[in-house]
Amino acid sequence: MSDATITRQNGVPVPEEGTEEWLKYNKMAKVAVPIVLVIFTLGVLMLQAFGMIYVNIGEQLGEPGLAPLITSIPGIVLGIVCVIYGSLGDFLSLKKMLTLGTIVFVAGSALGLLGHLSIWIVIAARVIQSAGWQVSGSIFLVLVSKYIAKRDRVIWYGIFVAVFRFAAALGVFLAGYMTLIDWRLLFAIGLVAAPFIPILAKNLPDDHAAGATIDGIGFTLIGLFAASVTMYFTDMSTFWLVACGVTLIAFIVYINKASNPFITPKMLTNPAFAMTMVVIFVGYFFSYTLNAGINNIGMNVFGLDSSQVSNLLVWSIILAAVMGFGAGPIIRRIGRKASVILALSCMGLGLILVAFCIQHGEIWALGVAPCLYYFGTSFFYQPIVDTATLTVSAEESGRALGFNDLLQAITGSVGVALFGQMMANGAMSGGSLFGTPAGLASTYVNVFMIGGAIVLGAMVIFALSMNMIYSRSRAAEDEA
Repeated sequence: MSDATITRQNGVPVPEEGTEEWLKYNKMAKVAVPIVLVIFTLGVLMLQAFGMIYVNIGEQLGEPGLAPLITSIPGIVLGIVCVIYGSLGDFLSLKKMLTLGTIVFVAGSALGLLGHLSIWIVIAARVIQSAGWQVSGSIFLVLVSKYIAKRDRVIWYGIFVAVFRFAAALGVFLAGYMTLIDWRLLFAIGLVAAPFIPILAKNLPDDHAAGATIDGIGFTLIGLFAASVTMYFTDMSTFWLVACGVTLIAFIVYINKASNPFITPKMLTNPAFAMTMVVIFVGYFFSYTLNAGINNIGMNVFGLDSSQVSNLLVWSIILAAVMGFGAGPIIRRIGRKASVILALSCMGLGLILVAFCIQHGEIWALGVAPCLYYFGTSFFYQPIVDTATLTVSAEESGRALGFNDLLQAITGSVGVALFGQMMANGAMSGGSLFGTPAGLASTYVNVFMIGGAIVLGAMVIFALSMNMIYSRSRAAEDEA
């Protein structure tokens, strides 16, 4: 590859669009991109499906108290590998990364077929699946950004977002029916990726560049801290509380001493960045809990099976998918501040509406009320992530995005561990502000009320701090 035909980047050189070298990679990408998208779809489907029915799995395996770990621990792993894969895509062979990732994904799927033997096998299988599957999402974005024509990229990005939403809806829909047959069939779906491995190996660039580095110690420490927090909220033992403190201190010491940590003390102490991360942490705290909570309500309050619950819940997720297409222009029109406030208000009020509607029947509680929450999610991700990147230098925006992904995974995992335990143990079952009779119905009302209050708390935090955040932003805020 000659110097005349490439644009030098901090990583693998990329041919100029239209050159003979670029056309060769473009031809390969046209074959690989749809297949990568299929693998990504399989992973999203299972992510949402297991997030909904982990309660059913825990009960069948006689470990309801450990059931939230089926979602929380893989969620933490997912957040960590998001940061790693995105950065390595500029340096390492896409062929080797995706081939290895797909093999790992298939291996996790195969292991999951033995999940009836132990809940820990299910957890391990989901961890392995998550670690392997996320490669497909990261590589998809790299392939499109480098080897697809500029005029066609926006189409593929739109397809990527739409596929995520509709795959999530399909996962929720299938999950309920799989509980009537055998939930291990969800793992079997992952085996569909196996025949694509040789095709991908022939149609992915094999270039690599020197200089790829991973902050292994930093990722390990933040991962251990997140896992310790999750485990503490699962069984509230002193051991895990001590582990939280030890790993947090070790992480703080490390990033202050390391020469090139993945997140620097300067970034974490930047008031605008730190406050944006607080809003993200609080705002996404209930994100992994919603589907499982709706499933619990349907089964234990209304006597429905999970397939009937999924038939009601799936429409709110489809709404989010449809709204995803129209949210962009609306966000650009009303601005970041108004979009974030609108999103968090709808998300928080949506959770409270679920709590209120439990006494008014399954259609209102499981089918209608969640629509408000999912409507809000369509307006949250884009402006808050954009805000996060604007609070740091352009050179640090990649790390800001990675830390955002990691924080979303951690907060959702901690939330589902905490609220999952509360629902499994029947906490706060004596009654509610809405006059719900004592019992599990009151537990769910109170859990969703608390979740709604937390998300509304994120809205208040943002409203009080948004002027400080944008005054320290790199971009002029045009919506004051």
